[in-house]
Amino acid sequence: MKYTKNIVKILFLAQCFLLFCTCDKEVVTTEQHRLNLATFVTCPFNEEFDSNTNLEKYVLKKFGKPYSVSKGRDKLGLHRELVEPPIVVDRLELIYEKKYQFDITRGINKRLEFFDSIFLLDFTDLKYGINNETTIKDIKSLFGKPYNFTEIEDVYDINYYYSFSKGSPYLYHLEIVFRKKKLHSISIDVIFDPYKL
Repeated sequence: MKYTKNIVKILFLAQCFLLFCTCDKEVVTTEQHRLNLATFVTCPFNEEFDSNTNLEKYVLKKFGKPYSVSKGRDKLGLHRELVEPPIVVDRLELIYEKKYQFDITRGINKRLEFFDSIFLLDFTDLKYGINNETTIKDIKSLFGKPYNFTEIEDVYDINYYYSFSKGSPYLYHLEIVFRKKKLHSISIDVIFDPYKL
């Protein structure tokens, strides 16, 4: 009888240990997904940039002369509400036909510059080796489950949506589109909240 009790205790402790290890692994994996997502949305390319980088020069150096360029001046706001006092910005759009589009916002009176959006149809030099062969399974292993996804059966589209904010003025939205199970496009949209400056 005593022998049976000892076996039951050992099995119980082994099960508790196994459960602890599994839970701990899930926490680490979830944290790694979050870190991978943060790293990718803030700079999807292997060549890094930081807050001192001139984004227009960065894009021109990395991708060459764009197919089309448009520039305009605007006042920065959130949800169509202007900031008081207004922050005057330049808006710049660089389009590389059938490859990339970069929308840049640059402050006039204060040091402020960020990508409003990055749209990619070509996957050269992306982090984590993301390329034309990247699968849905690869994306899930990098970033975890998306917070939302849509599936359009008639065109075989599957769209995965992720978002990330680190308590800064920036909220990042990542959309990854697969067409016929092949990676089709990646877009990163940035919402900037000037009230968090």
